[in-house]
Amino acid sequence: MPLVFANALAAIARASPRASPAGRRPSAVASPSRRRAPIVPGSPAPRPPRSSHRGASLIARGKKKKGFAELMGGGEEEAVVVKKGAASESERCPCGGGEDKLPYSRCCKPYHKGEKYPADCVTLMRSRFTGYAKGEGEYVVRTTHPENPIFKDGAKAESGKVVSTLADDVRMTCKKVRFYDLEIVSDKPSKNDEHLVGFRYKCRVVGQKGFNELAEEKHSELSTFRRGENGEWLFLDGITGAVDS
Repeated sequence: MPLVFANALAAIARASPRASPAGRRPSAVASPSRRRAPIVPGSPAPRPPRSSHRGASLIARGKKKKGFAELMGGGEEEAVVVKKGAASESERCPCGGGEDKLPYSRCCKPYHKGEKYPADCVTLMRSRFTGYAKGEGEYVVRTTHPENPIFKDGAKAESGKVVSTLADDVRMTCKKVRFYDLEIVSDKPSKNDEHLVGFRYKCRVVGQKGFNELAEEKHSELSTFRRGENGEWLFLDGITGAVDS
């Protein structure tokens, strides 16, 4: 297994089953009828109500000031602020979607499909994390530095025998582990065109034969990135547990 997320497949205790709460179907409440205002000849036709914001899913409520009317004793009215392009929690990219809470299609997917390449190490870290979460193993391998020990020599048993390649390890990890709740905690340059990114994340083993889903694990890692031959950032290696949890 690659050094990144190295402890994700460690043996862990089976989680105790929890019963799902029974959902309640809300009763329908009839809305009060509205009386139409009479139409006066020559007056403009009443304007239809505006449709709700389309494509927006993150809504915050606040207070809208009435400007000069407030100085004359007017009150406040409720305002709705909508962040356009934000995704709901269920649609949000596994990396968190950044500050704008973007969906996968507008966040990490373009990197996975080769439409563009991350310009910095934090973005690369996020896109690799999402690669594990989405099963994009080829992208994880493609963004690994050739000097990565497993990339060079393969994964070895204690006897020194090569048991799998980096691609095999990544494919198996994507299949058996569910990754979520990524948190970037540090981002700083190092020596000789290297960069360090510290992060925390959570995961669950979901593909273990005979088990549904095992208990949640919390991990942290300090990853090292190094520039490749073409100047792009690539993952070199990582130290598990090097970030305070």
